[in-house]
Order: sequence, then C-alpha cells, then structure tokens
Amino acid sequence: MEALIKSEEKKLELKDEFDALASVWYKETRMLSFVRQKAIHPSYQRIIGMGKEALPFIFEELTKGKGDWMWALECITRLPKNPVPAGATYKEAVRIWLQWATEHGYF
Repeated sequence: MEALIKSEEKKLELKDEFDALASVWYKETRMLSFVRQKAIHPSYQRIIGMGKEALPFIFEELTKGKGDWMWALECITRLPKNPVPAGATYKEAVRIWLQWATEHGYF
C-alpha cells in the first residue's frame, strides 16, 4: 500500500512539474511561428528530458488541442520510424499519435 501511495505522489509531482514547464513554454512561445524555435525552448527541452514519464501528459495536451508536441514525441519514444508520414497535416499527426498512444496503453 505504501509503495502505491509513493507511486501516486510521484505521478502528481511529475504532473505538477510538466504543467509548470508547459505553462512557461506556452506563454513564451505563443508568438513564434517556427516549430524549431519552439522546440529549442528550455522548458520544452526539460519536458523531453523527463522521458517516457512525460508521455501521458503530452497525450493529454494533444487531446485538448494544445501545443505542438510532435518533436517531443519523436525524441521521447525513439521509435525506429516516425508513425506520422511526411507531409501529414497537424491534425493528421495528432490523430496518428493519439492512435499510437491508445495502442500502447496510454489511454
């Protein structure tokens, strides 16, 4: 029981950290038009540094229609092949990543 409580506390801490970083990232990059500029922001990079533990939070943001998380998803998942085909629209990319998340137990 104690291990379960600690696990839940850890998840809440990670969620709080993610939310704080994402909030700064949204605020400081909302006027940028180039994804590359957004992806090199320190808060975005710290989210990538959270690794796979950040994936549920990123997928949650995508379900809300928030943020361009494609670069982070590629970096964190380290898949041999990006599931999103070249030339896909943002909406198509979101749909494909959320489908991937469902297939891999994130939903």
